[in-house]
Amino acid sequence: MSWAVLSACNTGNGVLQDGEGVLGLERAFRVAGARSVLMSLWLVDDNLTRQFMHELYIQRLSLHASTADAVRSAERKILLARRAAGKSTHPRYWAGFVGAGAWE
Repeated sequence: MSWAVLSACNTGNGVLQDGEGVLGLERAFRVAGARSVLMSLWLVDDNLTRQFMHELYIQRLSLHASTADAVRSAERKILLARRAAGKSTHPRYWAGFVGAGAWE
């Protein structure tokens, strides 16, 4: 499996274990064979998550962008739309998802 997307809130959180690092969903997916895992770091807004995931999948699966480019494009689209609408551009609205592992 090359790619796993965990779109629920706080999926990047885990328990810090001495000598092991953070034990959580990301690590479980990596051990199970996912080369890269996208996850959220905090409570993410449902509507913004839907927008982010829609753009992420278009970029990654339809346009064959790398994981890094697909994440960047999805975040940038949300950021620019918020800026154009005069809404807050605080990272909590567009940077809730991060990736770990391979970025191809």
